[in-house]
Amino acid sequence: MAIQPGHWQIEELPDEHAHRRTNIGAVYQGVREVDIALAVTAALQDLLEAEGWQVQVVPATVPPGLQADAFISIHADWARDTGRSGWKLAPPWRASPAGRMLAASLHRAFTEETGLREDVAGITVGMRGYFGFAAHRFEYAASPYTPAILVELGFVTNTADRRRMTEQPEYYAGILHRGLREYFSQFDRSDTALLTPPVFEPKTAGPFGATAYRSPDASAAVVQHLSPLQVIRPIGREGEWYEVRIRTPALSGWIHQREIATRQEITALPVRSLQ
Repeated sequence: MAIQPGHWQIEELPDEHAHRRTNIGAVYQGVREVDIALAVTAALQDLLEAEGWQVQVVPATVPPGLQADAFISIHADWARDTGRSGWKLAPPWRASPAGRMLAASLHRAFTEETGLREDVAGITVGMRGYFGFAAHRFEYAASPYTPAILVELGFVTNTADRRRMTEQPEYYAGILHRGLREYFSQFDRSDTALLTPPVFEPKTAGPFGATAYRSPDASAAVVQHLSPLQVIRPIGREGEWYEVRIRTPALSGWIHQREIATRQEITALPVRSLQ
C-alpha cells in the first residue's frame, strides 16, 4: 500500500518536474495542505500497519514504475470562494478495473459520512492526469498497473473543512481505511486483467446524436449533448455504458451503447470531430 502526502518534499522533484518544485500546495491563514496530508497519512498508516499491511509513504517524487496494490495521493484544495467545500476523488483517465474498484470503494466510504458533501463538479484535468500516476508521460510515476487515485479531502479556505482537516486527521484516515478495506475484500493481485488499463477504439455518436450523463444512469444530470456522428473517445466502461472525455467543466460523461453509431450508420454520413 503506497500513500503520498501531497506536495511533501516537492522541492526534491527530478528535472522532468522541475517547474513543479515551487508548488508547495494550498496555504490559507497559516494552514498548509502538506501538513494536513502528512497528518492524515500518519493516521492512516497506523491503522493499516496495525492490521499487518505493508505501507510505503511516497514523497512528491514517485519512484519510477511504483508497484503497489493501491496508491493514494492525499491533498486538500483551495478556492477563492470560501463557501466552497467538500471532498472529491480522481482516478487516472484510463483507470484499470481495479482502479475503478478503488475509486468506487472510497466513494462509498465518503458518501456514508452524512456530515460531508462531495464537490461534484470540482475535478480538474490536472487531477485526472496527475503526474504521479501519468506513466505514459513521465518516468517518475507509478506503474499503470498500480491502482491509483488522488483524493482531495476538503478546502483549506472553508472554515468547517479547515477545522475538521486540521483537528481530526484520524477522522479522514478512518474514512480512507474503510474504503480500502472494502476494496481489498474484492482485490485479487493475481488477476492481471483486473490491473490492466483498458484500451478503446474511437467511436462515434449515433445518427441522432448522443447524451452524456454525469454517471452511468439515464436519470443522472446531463453534462453534454453530442452531435450526430461526432467522434467520441472512451476511457472506461461499465456494463452498457461508456465513459468518454468531453470538453466541458465535467471533463467526462457517460453514454449508453445504444447511442453509439453502428458501422452501417458511420458510413452513411461524414464524421464530425468532437470539439
